[in-house]
Amino acid sequence: MGTSNEQVWSTTVDHLRALIDSGELPAGSRLPAERKLCEQLDVSRGSLRQALRVLDSIGYVSIRPGSGTYVRGHDDSDQPLRSWFREHDQLVDRLFDLRRTVEPTLAERLAGRHTEAVLDTLRANVAEMAAAAAEGDMLRVIATDAEFHRVIADNAGSDDVAALLRSVLSLVGEERRAALRLPGQITKAVEEHREILAAVGRSDGARARELTLSHLQEAQDLVHRYTGTEASTPD
Repeated sequence: MGTSNEQVWSTTVDHLRALIDSGELPAGSRLPAERKLCEQLDVSRGSLRQALRVLDSIGYVSIRPGSGTYVRGHDDSDQPLRSWFREHDQLVDRLFDLRRTVEPTLAERLAGRHTEAVLDTLRANVAEMAAAAAEGDMLRVIATDAEFHRVIADNAGSDDVAALLRSVLSLVGEERRAALRLPGQITKAVEEHREILAAVGRSDGARARELTLSHLQEAQDLVHRYTGTEASTPD
């Protein structure tokens, strides 16, 4: 079951999404100061920061260090998404190349050093993703997908590697939207996360690495299937 903290950040994401979707926080606007938002939403700074990080990963906001957090324009229709991928296919493939280089190693490393607290966080995340899938809430599915990979990075990598991967994850919200739109893929993604978690939980690093690599490769293949493009060859 999810922890109370997991439920708090998820609820905070929903509240902020509602403010953005309603236009109360319009595209291009800067979010109120952190203290004011915490008071408005009745949440801790930790929960707010986690919610903002999730919203950044799915394209709702842009976190600009030293400046603040800004609302992005948001279009959930298919055509702009397909067009974006066709125009940025080489960038997407480079990001996948980077993820395949880094993330399987992090999953393998976590299998050898995980704590029960980390496993509980990942279990809560998978449960949240499954619940969102059952409700047809695509954006929450995308958010929890990003959070699953971020938790692994934060607990298995150095601070620099974790920061790098967080930056990459903030760039690939569109990739998740494409991969998860195909019929049956949300259910498959939830199951793949369960399998990665199970391998980490039983300290099977080799299997965790293998499953993560396969998970990322399939996501890339799905993106190209969705857009009718071909993967570019790495330089």
